Amino acid sequence: MRSGPKPDSDLTKHRNIDTVRQLQHLMVLCELLPPGSRLHEALTIALSINEPSLPGRITPVRDLHPLTTKTWLESLWDPDLISPEEMELVAWQNNKAKMDAAVEEMQKIERRIGIRLATEKIQ
Repeated sequence: MRSGPKPDSDLTKHRNIDTVRQLQHLMVLCELLPPGSRLHEALTIALSINEPSLPGRITPVRDLHPLTTKTWLESLWDPDLISPEEMELVAWQNNKAKMDAAVEEMQKIERRIGIRLATEKIQ
């Protein structure tokens, strides 16, 4: 709820504006997910996980090459180290039909809003 009109300002100079927009784009994407869709299902599983050991397993990814990120993700989701809840998320991802449907849903939303949720390496 707004408290009243805000004065004009240069949003390009707003502190953390890029991150604010990323969050807002993610919120719009989530809002557009049909309930029961495959992507909605996967994100619901991910959001329900409260795994205290995950932060200790995280290391920054070296680069964004698909093989590097695959190895990085596999290190996070090592079957010997993860909880049953995390294993459910891993199993979901390994179901090709579910992942293909989620990719299609994501791309449909991206085309609709004209914004791609992209992975970018930070320094």
